[in-house]
Amino acid sequence: MPERRADARGRRARTIVSVVRDGCRRFIARALRAGPIPRHVAVIMDGNRRFACASGVALARGHARGADVLREACAWCFELGVETLSVYALSTENFKRSERELEALFDLACGEIGTLIDDEGLRLREARVHVSGDLDALPKRVRDKAKEAMEKTKDNRGPMLNVCMAYTGREDIARAVMKTREDVRGGALDASEVDERAVASRLHGAEREIELGAGMPEVDLLVRTSGETRLSDFMLFNARFAKLVFVEVLWPDFTFMDFVHAVWQYQLGAKDLKRSRQAYGDANAIEAESAVVAEVRVQPGRVAKGAKRSV
Repeated sequence: MPERRADARGRRARTIVSVVRDGCRRFIARALRAGPIPRHVAVIMDGNRRFACASGVALARGHARGADVLREACAWCFELGVETLSVYALSTENFKRSERELEALFDLACGEIGTLIDDEGLRLREARVHVSGDLDALPKRVRDKAKEAMEKTKDNRGPMLNVCMAYTGREDIARAVMKTREDVRGGALDASEVDERAVASRLHGAEREIELGAGMPEVDLLVRTSGETRLSDFMLFNARFAKLVFVEVLWPDFTFMDFVHAVWQYQLGAKDLKRSRQAYGDANAIEAESAVVAEVRVQPGRVAKGAKRSV
């Protein structure tokens, strides 16, 4: 009987702590929404292996804990009003790891993608799941699960979780350029219409957004955990004007307050980022207008007025 009373008190205490924690989180999120909110957040989830080694557990346990934090991060972002969350789940460089670790990662990916499909929070927000990268490089079981997730959520109109697997930024750009060239050759795109927006619309994930009437937003906030200060070939085209925030904690230790700090850092520099984007857009507009004005079309067999005929 005393043990039952102790268990009941423990459950009540945990319930109170959970209620207080959720209330504080909602209060902080409401305060953050008073400032500019990043439309597109990108995260390099680094540190799962180091977490496992430091904790004395198997690498698979470290990756599993990282997957738990990803689900929490989805809730934090979408509750705040973030439209797109892109996460670096598996780089093509990771394929150099041991076969045992890769198989554990692929098994985890299958399970987690399936969990995302059935996640109550994502379903209530009508979130879309997209898997970006060279899917043909993934095992069939992972590829099939990724396609299932995209198919089941394709008609949702809420925020998007963009999971990057077998992905690098350079491959993404090269693929978009090749697709642009194919569309020009096939007549779907006029050569005069080729510009950075045409390439951007063919990047991974952009096609899902275009189907819904909007393009993939540029990255506003890019976060990397574990203390590393490099992009590791992630979102190279999309993150030109992103606020870069590098945090010391490992991804499995990443908390809501770490997320709040990153968003606060973005808000501090949001005006400067907006000015930089505006200046870049204005410069491009002026350049394009100058190119149109300077263009001279000369019909075959005729010489433009004021020009000398060559001898």
